[in-house]
Formats: sequence, C-alpha cells, structure tokens
Amino acid sequence: MKRKITEIPVECPCVVCNVQGEGKLRLSDLGFFRGSRVLPLYECYGGGTRVYRVKDTLIALRNRDAADISVEEAAENG
Repeated sequence: MKRKITEIPVECPCVVCNVQGEGKLRLSDLGFFRGSRVLPLYECYGGGTRVYRVKDTLIALRNRDAADISVEEAAENG
C-alpha cells in the first residue's frame, strides 16, 4: 500500500514508488527516485524534520518536502 514517506514509522525500511511536486528534481538528485530503498532513522528535535538513510547517506528533509515522496514498506532484507 502506497503512503507518504512521512507516514512510515522510524526504522521501517521502504521503497520509493513516486516523487512529485516542485522539488522532484532536487529529491531525485538526493537519491529519492523510484526503486530507491530508504530508511527513516529519526525525527529531529522540535519536529518538522526527519532524517533518512538513502544510498548510505544521511539526509534531513522537512516534512513538507518529504510529503511529495510516495513509498511502500519493504522487506527488512529485500
């Protein structure tokens, strides 16, 4: 089932299904494109920003930017 990446619980691996919105190119350059494996690691103090592991890199995204990323939960070892 597709969900916004901001709705995925922390430490739950997922796979990007779609990226849309004005920041699509920027998000794609950061590694958020169809088929990418992403792991939400934690929410930053004060909320509004989460840190994701993408391609062995840690990336912090504001929730309003990350809401343009649709994902599906992935198998832990897949």
